[in-house]
Amino acid sequence: MKPVPGVVTYLPILTSGVDMPNRLALLASCVLLCVPLVTRAEKAADGTLEARVKALEQRVAELEARLEARPAQAPAVTVVPHAVQPGAPAPPPVWGSPEKWAQIKQGMGWSQVKDVLGPAGKKITGVFGDVWYYPDESGGRIVFDRDGRVAEFNAPLAR
Repeated sequence: MKPVPGVVTYLPILTSGVDMPNRLALLASCVLLCVPLVTRAEKAADGTLEARVKALEQRVAELEARLEARPAQAPAVTVVPHAVQPGAPAPPPVWGSPEKWAQIKQGMGWSQVKDVLGPAGKKITGVFGDVWYYPDESGGRIVFDRDGRVAEFNAPLAR
């Protein structure tokens, strides 16, 4: 296949019918034609990004002004200290009670376990079910099957 003078074709660059000097010339002309397009696209992107950054900076300034204009408010939640005597050990959490663990039975659902032991300290969801830890891997463990029922459990060791 012979190159046609004045006709730029892109696919024959890799064909064996075009000799090496013509291939290089064709490839160079393609690159030179594409550079202005890329440069124009980058400039357009830069302008768009600059506009977005300016808009975000303006929004941040508006929000900061609104925060400064708000009167200081007391927190909505009041913290009540425990009525523990000085020097007395803190009561164990609900999940640490052997009596609570004795209530756990195979076949119980998630909500039943949560009603007895409270929320788990750590939960891991797997392909075959969930594992709940009380309070973490060093404590008690409850394994649920795919249907959300207790498959097995281990109470935490007494400390």
